[in-house]
Amino acid sequence: MSLRNRTLITTTVAAVSAALALAASAAAPASAKPTSEARTLDSSVLAPFQIAVRGGTVWWTDGFKGTVTRLKSGKKSIIVSGGAEGVAVSGKKLAYSVTTDKTSRVVVRRPGRKPQVIKVRRFEAVHNPDGNVHYGIIKNYNQCAADFLTSEPGSPPARYTGVVDSHPYQLASLPGGAWAVAEAAGNDILRISRTGRISVVALLPRQPITFTQAQADALGAPDCLVGVRYAFEPVPTDVERDSHGNLWVSVLPGGPEGPALGARGAVYKITRHGKVIRIHGGFNGATNLAVWNNQVYVAELFGGRISTIRNGKLVTVRSLAQPVSVEATKYKLFVGQLAPTDDQGNPTGPGHVLRFPR
Repeated sequence: MSLRNRTLITTTVAAVSAALALAASAAAPASAKPTSEARTLDSSVLAPFQIAVRGGTVWWTDGFKGTVTRLKSGKKSIIVSGGAEGVAVSGKKLAYSVTTDKTSRVVVRRPGRKPQVIKVRRFEAVHNPDGNVHYGIIKNYNQCAADFLTSEPGSPPARYTGVVDSHPYQLASLPGGAWAVAEAAGNDILRISRTGRISVVALLPRQPITFTQAQADALGAPDCLVGVRYAFEPVPTDVERDSHGNLWVSVLPGGPEGPALGARGAVYKITRHGKVIRIHGGFNGATNLAVWNNQVYVAELFGGRISTIRNGKLVTVRSLAQPVSVEATKYKLFVGQLAPTDDQGNPTGPGHVLRFPR
């Protein structure tokens, strides 16, 4: 099977949502913790891409339905309809992200005021922050390898610089009424000010790999791929702020994860001064993360678990099939479970929003 067909997650608009769903359908089911530990908050959701918690209120998105659901005082209601994927809350303000074939935007709802619409794709089109970053083959280029890597329709060139593309996938609230945005297609973290001004917090690092013989064999590639160093684009899937003002980011590696190339997802920390630090790699589909009291939790979609980092090692906190999102509070852990799908990505059953003791 070609590199492209092995769930190559590019930074096109459809890639994040579609690739997560399609790849998850092939993931092996994971055993769950005893059901008595989990409370089901929603069993009708299909793609709970993000969860937000404030006080006793919980919000979650459904990326398939494009909705935001709020659970308040035991009552569940849909408060947003129309393409929502990411959601964040700050005081009485609610922000959500929307991406379509024609536009990408963040919408901020404020009580008693007209919704504020921030056009993220326009910013990307004007500035293209990673436009000078080189992706693709960065060492040991040869035409044979280039032909293989570009053999599938829609594959990027063998060597290229960052293209204009936008998919504001997830959000986090910041002080002063601002918002952080995980720009999955732009390969960066953005900041939206209270007035709607967009700026770049940081570009995420390229995700390079030097192909080994075993990896080439797993991809069904010719031997000419061995030794080629290829820089995949980073795909930031979530951003969270800790109590010290640092931002934490989960990243998919822009290419296959699993048996072919191994688990290559990563978590980065962006300091208050803008320094990007790689905290840990080896995540198998890092689709979301949560931070509480300097403890980080990562939803590993393809690994079937919620993991954390302890003493420099990855440790399983919860094992369950297809976890796509996670949020943490002092005593609780909230997890969104992607619905199972068939080979075409069509749901074959419900997903869930679950609450566990932390």
